[in-house]
Amino acid sequence: MTVQMLLQPMIPAIPLLMALSLIILIGYIGKAIFRRTKVPEALILILIGVLLVPVAHLLPQSYVDSLRSIASVFGDFALVVIMFNAGKVMSINTSALKGRMGLLIGVVDVLGGAVLLCIVMYLLFGWPPVYGALLGAVLGETSTAIVAPLIRKIRMSPSAYATLLMETSVNSVVAIMLFAILLSLISGQHVTAGGLTQYVVDSISVSIVLGVGAGLAWLGVQSRLPHARDYLPTIAVALLLFGVSSIFDTAAPISVLVFSVILGNYNPISKYLGTPILIRRSQAREINAVERSMELIITTFFFVFIGIIASVSFTYAEYAAAATITLVAMRYVIVRLAFGGESAAGIRPVALSLMQRGTTAAVLAALFLSSGTPYGNHVFYTTFLVIIATNLVAGAVLRASNPEIVP
Repeated sequence: MTVQMLLQPMIPAIPLLMALSLIILIGYIGKAIFRRTKVPEALILILIGVLLVPVAHLLPQSYVDSLRSIASVFGDFALVVIMFNAGKVMSINTSALKGRMGLLIGVVDVLGGAVLLCIVMYLLFGWPPVYGALLGAVLGETSTAIVAPLIRKIRMSPSAYATLLMETSVNSVVAIMLFAILLSLISGQHVTAGGLTQYVVDSISVSIVLGVGAGLAWLGVQSRLPHARDYLPTIAVALLLFGVSSIFDTAAPISVLVFSVILGNYNPISKYLGTPILIRRSQAREINAVERSMELIITTFFFVFIGIIASVSFTYAEYAAAATITLVAMRYVIVRLAFGGESAAGIRPVALSLMQRGTTAAVLAALFLSSGTPYGNHVFYTTFLVIIATNLVAGAVLRASNPEIVP
């Protein structure tokens, strides 16, 4: 799906606009229900999507078709926002030299899941290994939108907080990168191991250069134009950078990540360059407000989209059960290894509960479905069920651990 396809007259504008407006309103309804019930927003939004179409058929088919038509383009936009926000979180922790264990855990979350699901889905169901690995990449993240607000409310040491925050940021980044590599392999762009390795090395190195150049250039602009420090012009530059990187066939998400890390460390970098940047508190609050609104729209779109086109069968339930059991078992082992000391005994149940799959998984599954490649339906509908299962299991584990809440 390309931007040009969006411009074709076959896609009606009115249903598209009305569907998007409904999505935004549903997001605020879901958040209000979450505040009252504490049921995870992912489950609420998916359930609303299921009720709208598969159950009650309240949304006309033309609206559903319109949402399908923009899923791929909106998915690219979501990747930019996810990588941009992840870079900001990573830069904060990197500058403070905290959360180094979270960096390792975040990588293991994705690579370990890809290897295990590659084996499990092949042995149990005969999936080609590359599709099992891709399912592992899609399900490799632990949702930042869920984990970050949750751990802020739980009493824990600064090092544990930094570790868990770094983990949930890093695994989203690694999941997106591994997904892009495997999708490139599946689509036949780089069919040999040597060709794929060369592509990865070349694309990442060029992406880093583009990200650094864009970050330093935008810092220079921000030092002279105060309004350039706002969220919207900055995310517009990130989108432009993503597009330019894609044109050069590089790892576009890495460019955005590096760009975000540069901006996240604006204080030391701008001082070193002799162009200090001052962001007022009111401006910082406005940036955070717009950022939260962007995240709300993206999260709502993909969770409701999953619910709207949901399909449940015994086969997909089998796939999801196998994947969920594998991910929960891997989570248990990782937590035992990372928080194995006596002093970490109190944090282990909380860390174990942070297994919810969320926005990144939904975005990647939708992108893979839109790519038209084999196993698209299998990966998408398995992801739909795993998101539900991991949120339910995580909620049960967290309630059983009874953590101390920060007043």
